[in-house]
Amino acid sequence: MIRIPANSSEIKLYCFLGEALLKIQMLEQALSYSITLKMNPDETKEQADEFLKKHQRYTLGMAIKTALEKKLFKMGIQEELNSFLEQRNWLVHSVIIGNEEDFNAGKIKEELFNKIKSISDKAEVIKRDIECDMIDFCSSKGKDMSKIKEVLLLQDKGIRVCKGL
Repeated sequence: MIRIPANSSEIKLYCFLGEALLKIQMLEQALSYSITLKMNPDETKEQADEFLKKHQRYTLGMAIKTALEKKLFKMGIQEELNSFLEQRNWLVHSVIIGNEEDFNAGKIKEELFNKIKSISDKAEVIKRDIECDMIDFCSSKGKDMSKIKEVLLLQDKGIRVCKGL
């Protein structure tokens, strides 16, 4: 079978989808860490790591449900997560529906790019909200979070920060 090379519009779509999926996974990771911290505040790092291993594979929906049941977040974050789940599910399960002819013709509408980009951007915003919530939680437990806050400020300025605080 001869493959038809992707045109520039299709390549752009693949990049947008890849970015969105990676940002969603980063959000899922932040959510897993937050659930682990909040459900195990007095455990050793080893015990928390074991809990994380068992629960890190939660789907976004399952993690959001756990957070809701255990009342782990303020209502604002919980509402953002609930709303975002619908957008994420559309991206993962339904992006093609209604766009089949455009995909087959190699023509992708700008509205689709915009919708995918908005999901990507929203994942990043919610991830940051969860990070800030984790910082507040850890601070309330007497942990010094000043270095973490410095890293976030650098990231907000567009500076890539390597691990190794």
